[in-house]
Amino acid sequence: MSKLKNKLSFQVEDIAEKNLFNGKCELRDMTSEMEDIYLWALRNAPIRQLRKWKKEFIHDQKKWEEQ
Repeated sequence: MSKLKNKLSFQVEDIAEKNLFNGKCELRDMTSEMEDIYLWALRNAPIRQLRKWKKEFIHDQKKWEEQ
């Protein structure tokens, strides 16, 4: 995995985890199998998708903080 992809993957995973535990995310009721698939997708997504998710997750986090 390239350094950029690795860095983006960890950033997106970190932001997603914060969103997951803030109480406002519908992903809180995932089974362990669903969580494994979710994490696999975060680690194996193309760079353009990771960038898109990062923007989305940051936007969701800011929206939650404003409420």
